[in-house]
Amino acid sequence: MRLLISLSLVLVLASCSTQGKLEYITADGEYKTACETEYTWEPSVDKYAVEYILSYCAKKAVAKGHKVIDESLFKIDLSIPLSPNGKPWSFDYAKELHGNNKLSDKEYGYIIAYIDLGLNKG
Repeated sequence: MRLLISLSLVLVLASCSTQGKLEYITADGEYKTACETEYTWEPSVDKYAVEYILSYCAKKAVAKGHKVIDESLFKIDLSIPLSPNGKPWSFDYAKELHGNNKLSDKEYGYIIAYIDLGLNKG
């Protein structure tokens, strides 16, 4: 019985994740994947964090001379709203604003990915 409950819990947790990976072709014609990412917090936000990371990676891959399979990633605007407090974004501050409905799920997901990529340091 314990095994069944444990297995059920693992399946539920695994189904609550949002995943993605970047597929591209090198200049030599080799098919590769990169930027495998997964978020397991809130699906309505996670999908945007994954989208942001994959788009960011796609733009970096093209800059290195690779061909990205999913060209829709280039149409994504990666701009992040300025932090209302004038400081670099932090997880806690973004969470607070999202909780107070001052950030949409998309803005929040993009900001989380932006922070995870270390882009809030500049």
